[in-house]
Amino acid sequence: MRRDIEITTGAYDQPHRTGAMVTDSEEKLTIKWKQLHEGERAETLYEIHMDKRSGIASIKRSGEIRSELSFDTARNTKGYFHTAYGVIEMDIETEYINMPSVLCEKFEISYRLLNGEDLQKNVFAVRFL
Repeated sequence: MRRDIEITTGAYDQPHRTGAMVTDSEEKLTIKWKQLHEGERAETLYEIHMDKRSGIASIKRSGEIRSELSFDTARNTKGYFHTAYGVIEMDIETEYINMPSVLCEKFEISYRLLNGEDLQKNVFAVRFL
């Protein structure tokens, strides 16, 4: 089903609104959208998959910069950014994952990216409009 969404993240100064394809079943939530980033020539495809049974979420980015991030509140996971300069591997520490419900209107992931001693905290959220 097509839905309008608003994305907020520490990577953007302002929320980003767009249309998305959303599939929500008893087992899995999937959100897919395209986005054109400043300086890029082609749109980037994003895919979020939330396995409701395991509680593990993943975000995949396909485009000029590709990334694969996995989020699990029970253990640290790995993330990969594929850039023109090579692959950057990061450890991910997930604080929490909120699913959309009557208590929370958005899908939200709070996490830290660790690369050696570098630490970047972020909250990524998708709100259904």
